[in-house]
Amino acid sequence: MDNSFTKTVSLFDGSVETGIEPTMHEIAERYPRTMAAFAAMNAQDHLERIIRLDAVWRDIRQAVATNQPAPLHRDTWRELPASEFAMLANRVDWQGDLVYAGAGLGLLHALEMARHGWRVLVCDRGEVGCAHREWNISRYELQAMVAGGSWSWEELQSVIMNEYTDGIVRFFLQDDAAITLHLPEVLNVAIDAGALLRLARTKFLHAGGEVRDYRVFGDVAVSPRHADGVLIHVTTPDGSYERYQARLVIDGMGTVSPLSLQRFGGRPYAGVCPTVGTVASGFAEGIAGNEHNRRLGDILVTIADAQKTQQYMWEGFPGRGDELTVYLFYYDTLQQGKKLSRPTPNLLELFEDYFGLLPDYKRSDREVQHHKPVYGYIPARHSLRRLEAPLLRGVLPIGDAAAQQSPLTFCGFGSHVRNLQRTTGLLDVLLREKNEMSDLLALVTPYQANVSLNWVFSRFMQPWGDADIDVNQLQGHFMQLLTRRGTDFATRFFRDEMRWSDYHKMVLGMLCAYPAIMGIAGRVLRVKGCTQWLFDYLRFTWEGMLAAAGRMVGLTIIQRIAVDLPMTWRIRLLAKINEWQVMGWDH
Repeated sequence: MDNSFTKTVSLFDGSVETGIEPTMHEIAERYPRTMAAFAAMNAQDHLERIIRLDAVWRDIRQAVATNQPAPLHRDTWRELPASEFAMLANRVDWQGDLVYAGAGLGLLHALEMARHGWRVLVCDRGEVGCAHREWNISRYELQAMVAGGSWSWEELQSVIMNEYTDGIVRFFLQDDAAITLHLPEVLNVAIDAGALLRLARTKFLHAGGEVRDYRVFGDVAVSPRHADGVLIHVTTPDGSYERYQARLVIDGMGTVSPLSLQRFGGRPYAGVCPTVGTVASGFAEGIAGNEHNRRLGDILVTIADAQKTQQYMWEGFPGRGDELTVYLFYYDTLQQGKKLSRPTPNLLELFEDYFGLLPDYKRSDREVQHHKPVYGYIPARHSLRRLEAPLLRGVLPIGDAAAQQSPLTFCGFGSHVRNLQRTTGLLDVLLREKNEMSDLLALVTPYQANVSLNWVFSRFMQPWGDADIDVNQLQGHFMQLLTRRGTDFATRFFRDEMRWSDYHKMVLGMLCAYPAIMGIAGRVLRVKGCTQWLFDYLRFTWEGMLAAAGRMVGLTIIQRIAVDLPMTWRIRLLAKINEWQVMGWDH
């Protein structure tokens, strides 16, 4: 790495400067623990990526908070005149049905579409099939991959590093009064993400798919004639350009996807979890809360009240052998026109706190070895609406670029896997009907009505007053409520299967157990938030009524009726049924 490190920073290795970034010497002075740990991991190259992410999110936060023009670096989607598009389309390096830009979760999606018989290309800025995160999921959710026919349990078993007998949620309270919520079937399976994606790449190639490694996304062009499809331009490792033509581009470029940023005017998500951590070993093993138990996962844990003006949360997921994947994060809300009332540590600052606080989370009798860093700004949308901004024509976002995972649990891998057959099945139907209108393509989404209402719960994960104990105290009452309701109830909530009746038991239960929640809700949500909650609740209730009516008629009967309906109504009806099935609302 260039030690001066004054290179420009953009969303995707573009050319627009965002300012002089810190040198390695400055980083070492400001973040000595982070620099030492990254040097020990031989991961200094990750610092460049972290600085780039921090620069992007700094610009986004400032623009949203001050209601200024969006910090777009350049438009990456454009419509060309038909003649110019046709001229470019005469010189393409690949032509087919689908191009996937981004090969994390996108590779799993691409495999399903290749098995449906479509000609598919996957390109990525790195090597297709490399993982940059660790993934946890439940065996119940993994069943969705097996049910699709692309995977066997034997194959999945080969990439499972560990399976826990229990998982816990616990919020710190003084005098050891914290309630521990036990969730044995939530995020209790640790997946070797790298091994899973390497296997997915092999299966994808066997299914007829094609890959292009080390391709940096450039832009997407469309024609006024929908039948022309789209053109995507990428930069190759030697600096030359390649052009691909397809019916659709699948945007899997993650949190700061330039296409997603353009779609939302540079303001991508209402909810974000800045997250850092490492895969590490050397912790003291045992059953105490601050010891490493290979059979126990920490799903959501706090070990102190608010620190650095934010309530820090911890996750710890045992992996292979004595390895433990540890995450430190906090909940952040981007609100237009509202100045930031609390400082928001960036990833470098959060990493420095992580290495300083880690001994308080898990103790060690010897030196802890950090094997690799994990980090990112993990997004979620806080809205019940399915489509907050029109899709860019010819572009379908998936994974973090779509950001339809829960604003409470932020489990993008679980959401993607759980909805994999739903999204690929609907896309297959649309492609076969030669119908790619954006209003129907927008139905190809992992959106769940029972998940999006969770934005209210996530707001109470952020400190709202002067007292540092606010979050832990309130969540302690909530843990008591969930514990009283039982494991099945709590599991549905954390596994994104919350029912209409579950929601009311939680809300009414909190009102009875902790009446002060009314005043807190008014203070946290204010008039605008309370009004949004009311309308969201009415939509949620309507969705529950529709699902109840569907169950009365019988989903099998409705599916048979849908076959004879016009295309638009058929897709809308099938999308609704698939959503109910994923949420567990079909029975």
